[in-house]
Amino acid sequence: MKLKIVSPIGNFFEGEVEGFVIDTREGQQTVLEEHIDFLSFFDYSEIIILDNNASEPIFVALGYLHLVQNEANIMAQFASKDSEQAERIFERLNKRKQSESRGSNGERIF
Repeated sequence: MKLKIVSPIGNFFEGEVEGFVIDTREGQQTVLEEHIDFLSFFDYSEIIILDNNASEPIFVALGYLHLVQNEANIMAQFASKDSEQAERIFERLNKRKQSESRGSNGERIF
């Protein structure tokens, strides 16, 4: 299956993989060849690539996974192989997202 991970900086990862594991808002998903097409969102996740070669996990923050016909596209606000950096960026992005969703008087805007 083809896996592509993209952030605002550009392509972070692109290649053929046997599968991968990602934490979505609905729970942990293991995606393998011929998986049913779906769209899922995530806040913060470690992506574990399943293949014969040991590869480092990839950490992503605030985005979505779109899987169509054995092509997985992960769009994230941030992607890194450094878990601490990814967690810091996630916290910063999450705070910004929360403050933008509030009006000037502190009430939530829907």
